[in-house]
Amino acid sequence: MMDAPAPPAKPLNVPRADAARFSKNLIRLAVCELRFPTLFELEAERPLEFNKAVRKEYPLHDLVKNVNVNPGSLAQSNAHSFRSKKGGWTVTLRAAALSLETSSYDSFAQFEKRLGFVLKAAEGTIDSDFFTRVGLRYINAVPFAPSEVKQWVNPALVSPLGEGTFGDVEEHWQRVRGPTTVGGYCFQHGLGTDPQAGRREYILDFDFYREDVTIPETLSIVRQLHDQEYAMFAWSLGDKAKEHLGPSTLKK
Repeated sequence: MMDAPAPPAKPLNVPRADAARFSKNLIRLAVCELRFPTLFELEAERPLEFNKAVRKEYPLHDLVKNVNVNPGSLAQSNAHSFRSKKGGWTVTLRAAALSLETSSYDSFAQFEKRLGFVLKAAEGTIDSDFFTRVGLRYINAVPFAPSEVKQWVNPALVSPLGEGTFGDVEEHWQRVRGPTTVGGYCFQHGLGTDPQAGRREYILDFDFYREDVTIPETLSIVRQLHDQEYAMFAWSLGDKAKEHLGPSTLKK
């Protein structure tokens, strides 16, 4: 007698949220990483065609050498980093990945426009008609007073902290991974420290992804990842965080 097939995995289920642009945002870093089949030439050669295509928007170039130490082995890889003139945006090209990141996030429309520019610039360099993985990651930092953490972050995430169950916590971190209707997600959240102000903050780190994406459908998939990511972000906030963001100036 054959076993019954396993039921399909239940996807992430948070309420849908209409996209909005607020007077403030909580984004510490936004990154879109596009992985492609390894092109070993990028380890040894300068990507001259790509450099020429992006140099007006990203004129500052650095060669970044990464060293990975594993038991019994030492691996070194090169990455080409192209930065905007004011340094708020960075494009990185590796042998198996292309990424766009910013610490000066303003809106998804702006991010998507820059990503489209980078995709077009990379067409003649990556020598692939698909990406093995498309990932969109947002790292958000929520300011909070310890006694009001349940007002800043969804109580479903922080009730033990707000109720004092763990006492004066030095470290609190959780990682959740699962499927979505588009692909998959990894959600990490917990206590952090503002590197400039030195005060405590609550980190909401969302990484949504889809594997095996053709080049023409990439931007569409990124939009879908963003919509799901934003819905989870909205669900994760408490009332005080929503007040902190200010009134919405744009709705779709």
